[in-house]
Amino acid sequence: MATPTRRHRRARIAHAVVILVGLLIFLYPLTVGSEPAITCRGVEMQPGGTCSKAESGGIQTYEQRLRTARQARPVILAVGLLVAGFGSWLLVSDVRSSRRRPSVRAAA
Repeated sequence: MATPTRRHRRARIAHAVVILVGLLIFLYPLTVGSEPAITCRGVEMQPGGTCSKAESGGIQTYEQRLRTARQARPVILAVGLLVAGFGSWLLVSDVRSSRRRPSVRAAA
């Protein structure tokens, strides 16, 4: 069984990973996803192009798909911030609770 310090170290690493994942999600639309390639079934579309939807039989234009991609950016940014914030809260809570707790070694 892991010692309390090992457990805390593993938990803190996990919290840091959650923070890192949140930051990567946040940064994606600002870097790699800043100008997404608009595709229709894997083929890149050009302005003025159309794409027929397989499920509903409807048609989407390049402009509609581009607008949808741009509207998703703030949602992705918010999700990234929420995940990073949650990881930060977990890490801070863990650090604070370990400071309040008397050491197991001191009690022994």
